[in-house]
Amino acid sequence: MVNRVSKVSPARWLEFAKQVLLEEGVDHVKVDRLATGLGVTRGGFYHHFRDRSDLLDRLLVMWEEKNTFVPEGKPPKDRKSASAALEQITVILISETAYDPRFDMAVRDWARRSKKAKAALDRVDTARLAYFEQLFRAMGYEPREALIRDRVCYFHQVGYYALAFKET
Repeated sequence: MVNRVSKVSPARWLEFAKQVLLEEGVDHVKVDRLATGLGVTRGGFYHHFRDRSDLLDRLLVMWEEKNTFVPEGKPPKDRKSASAALEQITVILISETAYDPRFDMAVRDWARRSKKAKAALDRVDTARLAYFEQLFRAMGYEPREALIRDRVCYFHQVGYYALAFKET
């Protein structure tokens, strides 16, 4: 028996699925659509994925693990390190190189109709908010004020992307 190697890697299927998600929405992320766009048959898809749900689950994992602007690990505990971390986050958000706000917005739209996407979004938002709150606490703000500042900061950024507001 000869092992057949798929022409398209799972990573390429996922990248193309992400592209379709960004440009057309989750309803257009379908096996036929992806196979046609990649110039291969559906069979190659099933070599890597059980079904469309499996692909969508992996797309959410990809978003959760790779589309982040919050540094890994615990937030800094001192004012100077917290300020530096906030500056680092700001650079990532402004440059949009390591973080793709369109991917975030596409998942937010998807989460309006999918419990799995909503659960992933809630996990990520909760973790990001907690990180920001800890940064502000490390900067010396009392818990209540740190909570308010973290929400203003985070909700402002999400709103900025939701409105597709661009400036230099």
